[in-house]
Order: sequence, then structure tokens, then C-alpha cells
Amino acid sequence: MNKSLKNCSRIVLFTMLLIYSYTIGQVDTTIVKPAIFGKAKIIDNKILLKWNVNDPYYWKKSLKNGYKLQRVTVLRDGKPINKDEVVILKETLKPLPLAQWEPLVKQDSLAAVLAQAIYGEDFETSTQEKGLAKMMMLNDQNQQRYAFSMLAAEQSFLATKAAGWGFEDTTAKINEKYVYTITLLGVKEDEVAHGSIYIGLADKNDTTPPVTPEAVFGNQTVMLFWDFGAQKELFSCYNIERSTDGKTFYKLNNVPVFPTISKSTYTTFTDNLPENNTRYYYRIRGIDTFGYLSEPSKVVSGMGADFLEFSPQITAKAALDDETVNLEWDFPQEGEEKIKGFNILQADHDNGPFEIVKKEVAATTRKLVFKAKLKPSNYFKIQAIAKKGGFRESYAMLVQPIDSIPPIAPVGLEGVIDSVGIVKLKWKNNTEPDLYGYKVFRSYDKTGMYVELSSKVLHKTSYQDTITMKSLNRKVFYKLKALDIRYNESSFSTAFEIIKKDKIAPSIPVLSNYEIEEKKIKIYFLQSQSEDVKKHSLYRRREDQKEWKVIFETTDQEIDFYEDKTVEEKRKYYYAMTATDQDGNETAPSEPLILETIPTVLRPGITTFSGMADPNSKAIELYWNANSNDIEEYHLYKRINESQNVLFKILPPNKKNQFIDTTLHVGNVYYYNIRAVFKDGSLSAFKEVKVVY
Repeated sequence: MNKSLKNCSRIVLFTMLLIYSYTIGQVDTTIVKPAIFGKAKIIDNKILLKWNVNDPYYWKKSLKNGYKLQRVTVLRDGKPINKDEVVILKETLKPLPLAQWEPLVKQDSLAAVLAQAIYGEDFETSTQEKGLAKMMMLNDQNQQRYAFSMLAAEQSFLATKAAGWGFEDTTAKINEKYVYTITLLGVKEDEVAHGSIYIGLADKNDTTPPVTPEAVFGNQTVMLFWDFGAQKELFSCYNIERSTDGKTFYKLNNVPVFPTISKSTYTTFTDNLPENNTRYYYRIRGIDTFGYLSEPSKVVSGMGADFLEFSPQITAKAALDDETVNLEWDFPQEGEEKIKGFNILQADHDNGPFEIVKKEVAATTRKLVFKAKLKPSNYFKIQAIAKKGGFRESYAMLVQPIDSIPPIAPVGLEGVIDSVGIVKLKWKNNTEPDLYGYKVFRSYDKTGMYVELSSKVLHKTSYQDTITMKSLNRKVFYKLKALDIRYNESSFSTAFEIIKKDKIAPSIPVLSNYEIEEKKIKIYFLQSQSEDVKKHSLYRRREDQKEWKVIFETTDQEIDFYEDKTVEEKRKYYYAMTATDQDGNETAPSEPLILETIPTVLRPGITTFSGMADPNSKAIELYWNANSNDIEEYHLYKRINESQNVLFKILPPNKKNQFIDTTLHVGNVYYYNIRAVFKDGSLSAFKEVKVVY
């Protein structure tokens, strides 16, 4: 191997070793099937491709046999292509001959590392150090070559192309999308899984900047740490930048910063600060696998300080009245000479923001009674101020004035329920400054016991409840209570009523009776017994029609009949009734009544009709006479006292024209009506008789 190329590779390898000795702990020892993995990036109307095989054995084979790169066009102008268009971009991609690597090293020193890994007789990573292989934790030279070549290729696309693991497709078109397939040559088809990349020039590169680092400042030091695992598909390594004015930034690292912790997704970088008490600004930039630098992250800043060894600790606190506070604290006497004194800090919340309410209290002071603007909740800290800059603070302690007055009851409670029983409640926020939250209560009886729903105090003005839709309770009631930070509870709010949406139809109404008269039919019905019925609908259709029509609707719960005056004579009609509840659930139709209207002109038929009670035989005997010989049958109607007429019997004509009724009860008045039905369908007029039994 060329001596200058070898020396260059040794220098770069030694630098990379410092990175590698940390990152090697991340190697996954899980046995996986050999496969090729690829990535792509769009730059200047070109598609950059790179790939590698995940196994050192097949990596070595690839150096000799090479890879085949194929492109298949799958979309054009957003539409699938019926017949695949296959282009062999490279029949064989192998490492460049050694002589062609030297000019590349002048452009990119990482090319020397790859050339050494591929062509070097001995893969040396230092000059004289002993036991360096132990430091790397790798004994196999081929695995060392593989690992270092992967690390170099991850940072240099130029070196990657020279090794035959990268390609620039300059023939791609903006209106097409492709599948690139990378195949390792010289192995069986199923021995190593092919690599595939799906991309088009119109696709967008992910330009997301790195996550914002966090900074921990110390005595002339700062440690930056950030979650590289969240963006490991975007960035391989990072640059760290520092500024003293927040505008002009300079790169701090000589080599890229790689992840350094094997069991965590976080990586760190430590910087030495030129001086304490000066604000420094930091940001990071990601470097992707093609070597391109990302936009910077958001900036973090801070100052180093010679921090005190001791912190104050509050030992006693009390609100003496609504504007007077007593605080007592501990602080080691040997620390007094290192501090200027103490500041007293106050805030509404334990996490701040805190304001100084008493400044530069003497370093020897350990107890202070002072005036303060007290709110329902007050948090105090003691801050020790170092003479050399910086400070140490105590933990925040809560101080509350005495308060036993509860909040007012919440108002504006309202809500909705959906078809599956999810109730969404909301209400107006209370205005008390010491408000802590709310409790929600539910009951199925407006004046009954209310059960608390929320296991914790609610800190928002909404709540979601779920109730069963199968219970018999149609109504649900909710109430609220407000609590302050001392857990003083308000009285109940006004109850809010929610009516469950019903999926069950009401009970079916019944068509109970009818009367057929000249030019009309009177229908009697029994309404549905369900409580939530909104209306009843009477349907009718003529015998020669298929369509049912609504002829009558009522919301009156007392009405029990309807007179249909739109009928035609000698026609057969079908009647049925439904009930609909408040949620729109309609019953099935009732059992239909099939009725036939009478002719407009009644024929003479029955001449006499009489009745007589016979207590001995417990019967009423009925007699009638008719003056026609073409009578088909008689219709006998009966009613008791003030009830409705009911068709009682259909009787054939006979010589006696007599009927005996034994279905009687003593003390009632019975009314009988009879009429003749002729063979041509015409009817006679009714005759009525009244019998007291």
C-alpha cells in the first residue's frame, strides 16, 4: 500500500479510535439474517444512494464480488405504470483500484480510512500502543476493518462512492418515482436479503433540526446532553457550536460527536468555560449519513459559577396574619464568610416564578419576621448569595393565611349525551384566586343521594362520564362542588338533568274497536303505555293499493278514537297504528283492522227487534223480523251500560230469527244493535233494543 496513504490513514484512524472506543459498545450482538440496508437523499435534481451489508463476512465478499444496482419506475405523474420499466444503473459496483484513492484522500481524509480497511496488509489503529485491541474490544481483524469502514462511510459520501457502496442517479425525472434494488453479487439469491429504496425527485428531504439540548453549568464547565435516539434515522453524528453573544457561533469539536452511551438514547458533550459569570450560548447541528449539515437546534444558554458548598434550609414558617410572615432557617456557620447574605424569595407556585421580597438579609441572620403581600397560596425560598458569584437556594415551602371560607357553588353546568351513553359536561370557571378544583356528582333521582364520580379533584371545567343505556332510568342528574386549596368545599351547584337517548321503541298501541256508518268509519284505539310516547300515527291503505298513508296523528294522551270520513262506499280498507317516542323510535304497526264500508243507501231489512230478560234461565232472549229473502247474515252488536258497541255475533239467517245471550251480569243495562247484510254486500239500517238485567 502507498506509504503516504498509509500514514494519513493512521492519523485519521487514531482520531477515529477515540470515537470508536466509546461507540463500539453499541454493537448489537443479536444474530440477524444478513441483509443490505439503504438510504437516499435528494440534492440538486439528483438522487444520492448509499448502502451497506450488516455482516462482516459478506462485507468482505462484497469487496471482491461487488453490488448490482437496479432501478424500477413504478409511478409516472402520480399514476402506476402497468409494465415495470427496469434500468440497470450499474452491473457491478466495487471499490476503486488502490491507485485511484490517493487523489480522494487529499479531498477527504476519511477516504484513507476506507482504503486502509479495504487494501491494507495490516489494519493498524496506532503506532506503538500495546493492548489496543483490548481497548477496542474486538479481536478479529476483519471485524475491525468492517467496523471502521462503516464508521468512515457514515461520515463521507465521497469515500462511500469510492468503496462501491454509493451512487448518484442523475437520470431521475421529477414526475417519476422509483424502487432502487441493491443486490450482493456472488452469493445465492436468498443468502443475503436485497436492499430496497423507494423515492422520487419530488419527495421532500426531512429538514427537521436536532432536538434542543439541555445544559448543566458548573464551575467553568458545562455539560450538554440530548436525545439522539429520537432522531437516529436523521443524524449519524453532531457538531457543537458556542457563542458569547447569541448571534455568532463557532464549532467546538474537531471530529463529529457520535453517540457515546450504549444503554441510553442520550449522548453528552462537556465544554470548559473560559470564565464564570459570563453567559454562553450553545446549539447543535446534525450531520446525516451523506455528510450534509442540518439547520441548528434551538439555543440554550447559561453561566458557570463557583457554587457554594452549603444550601440554606427552612426549618419553620408561619403566616402570623394576612400580611405578616415568620421564617426560620439553618445555614452552616462556616459558610457565612463565603456569602454576602440572604435573599427571601416568594412565588404563587412551588415551581415559580420567584421574586425577591427581602434583599441582602445579613449572613448571620437565621430568623426573620416581615411584611408581604400574601395570597391564598405562597411559596418562600431562602437564597444564599455567594461572594464570588452564584447562589444556593433552599427548597420552596408553602405558607398560607388562615381561611375557612369555601368557594361559591359552580354555575353554568350543562352537557350532552350521545347514542352510546357518553356524557360530556362543562361549566363556568369559578373566579376565586385560591380555587383548587372541582368534584362531579351523579344521581338517577333529582332529590336523592348524589355519588362522587371523579377519584381526584378536577382542575379543568369539563368532565366526561359514561352511563349504561340499558338501565330503566331515563334521566340522569349531575351536580358540582368547588374546592379551594385548603379543601373548603362549596355547596352543591344546581342539578343538571340529562335525558338518555332511547333506542327502544314504545309499546305497540292497539286498535280496539270500530263502527262502520254511512260515509265514515270510526276507529277506537288504546294508546301505547310507554311514558316517553310523543305521538300516535294512524295509517290506512285501500285494498287495491300497496302504500300506507298517515291519515291521523295526535300528541293528545286522552284521545281514543278517530272518525275517517274520507272513505268510499263498498270499499275494503286496512288500518294500523304506531307510536313514536321522544327520541324518534317508532313501534312496529299494530295488528291491522280490515274493514269494508257500507253502501251509501241503506236497504230496508229488519222490521222489528225486541229483547226480554229471563232471570230464571239467566239469559236475555232477542227476537227480530226481516222482510227480505236475500239476507246473507246478521251482525249483532252489544254494549254494556255506557261502553262502546262491539260486534258480538255474526248470525246466519233462520226461520226463528232468535238469539239467547247468557254472558250476563246482574245489575247492568245491555244494549243490542242488529242489522242485515245482504248477498250483494249492501246493509240494512240498525235496530236497537235496551234490556235491563
